[in-house]
Amino acid sequence: MTRRQRTRQQFWVLLGASLVALTAINLAFARVVSALDQVNVHVSAGISPNTLLYRFTKEKGFYREEGLDVLLIQAGMLPGIQGLVGGSFHFSQILGQGAGAVLRGLPLKIVMVFDTRPLNWLYAGKNIKTIQDLKGGKQIAVSSFGAALDQMTRELLAKHGIDLQRDVVLRAIEPTPSRLAALLSGAVDAAVLNQLDRLIAKKSGFNELLFYGDDLEFVTAGVVVAEKTLAQRPDLVQRFLRGTLRGFLWLKSNDKEAVQKFATAMKISDSEAGEVYKAALKIMSADGTIPRNLQEKMIAFQRRSLKIEREVSPDQVYDFTMIRALNDEMRKSK
Repeated sequence: MTRRQRTRQQFWVLLGASLVALTAINLAFARVVSALDQVNVHVSAGISPNTLLYRFTKEKGFYREEGLDVLLIQAGMLPGIQGLVGGSFHFSQILGQGAGAVLRGLPLKIVMVFDTRPLNWLYAGKNIKTIQDLKGGKQIAVSSFGAALDQMTRELLAKHGIDLQRDVVLRAIEPTPSRLAALLSGAVDAAVLNQLDRLIAKKSGFNELLFYGDDLEFVTAGVVVAEKTLAQRPDLVQRFLRGTLRGFLWLKSNDKEAVQKFATAMKISDSEAGEVYKAALKIMSADGTIPRNLQEKMIAFQRRSLKIEREVSPDQVYDFTMIRALNDEMRKSK
């Protein structure tokens, strides 16, 4: 056999071995993917630190390490809660509507809380400089009626002497970017904005009337699950919460990487992303739970807003058993 023939033979042998190895890797990957449990998570429309927390957790691979293939699905508030009860969603990010549904008797539980204060602002047109300037029938874009932002806005306006029946007109506009568009176009006089939309409004010369976090303790985002899922699939809930808690704790302790991720996801500058990150840290819960007094405060607020007369205990709305156990587990593993 000539040297050229031996070289050709070695090439084909190596190629064959490489193809066999590649096939084995693909088969192994396919088995891993097929072994993952698919989880559908209802998240709010628009881009906010709370929604991005889920995305970043997925990107970091924390869910996959728990054997989960997490699909983040944007949907309206009501369809999200209905899907949670009906089984098309396993979890929801939206705590305002989730708690409201529990108060109305739906079998749901809040099992993790991301924030303790709202990361929202009320911005108004350039000729409106104070909250009092809203009087006279000015139109304010809020979220879906009954949702957390709607409830908070009503509370804050009343606190600042605005009569909701006579002084202003509230308009339910979803999703979040649509409220910004309505404000920029002049279709409304003021709008409740999230952090990203607030940056745009600020650049465009609109006036900040309120930062909700200065006046209210209010939980808006976290994890809501159906009681049926909690009872029948506790392992799934535990794995999802472990992955989410890992993402939550990573976000709080990795400022440089988190800021870069915010800048990329929101398509903003590093300095703006740093501002977003710092504001998010200020309102995040310590460990994914909230104290009982804040639980009671939230229930009282929503009972008043939704005109629920019957008494509701925190244990009927919140269940932090798993998330507390996972915090203990992570502390011991350090």
